[in-house]
Amino acid sequence: MKKTITFYVNIGNKKYPCTLKKVNEMETYVECPAARINQGFLNEDVPELIQYLPDHILDAREYEKREEIVRFRIGSEYKKKIEKKALKKGYTSISAYLRDLALKD
Repeated sequence: MKKTITFYVNIGNKKYPCTLKKVNEMETYVECPAARINQGFLNEDVPELIQYLPDHILDAREYEKREEIVRFRIGSEYKKKIEKKALKKGYTSISAYLRDLALKD
């Protein structure tokens, strides 16, 4: 298997490049600037991440329009749990994960 694969996500008539780099048997590094992704993921989570890349790209484009900031404090153990859940669900940031949770009806 190749160690690096580059592919394109098509949204409308625009192509967004993304790269997968095999780190080891357990981890793959995902780079997709349009989706603001530049980090390692467990191999088992990569297919779901790829499936939702168009959503992440659209979210990243919306991010440019955001002006307001909401902050709160939590303990480090809670933060680790939230990060783990966000990554498992394919989110690239805690903010995106918490925003989606907060805005669900």
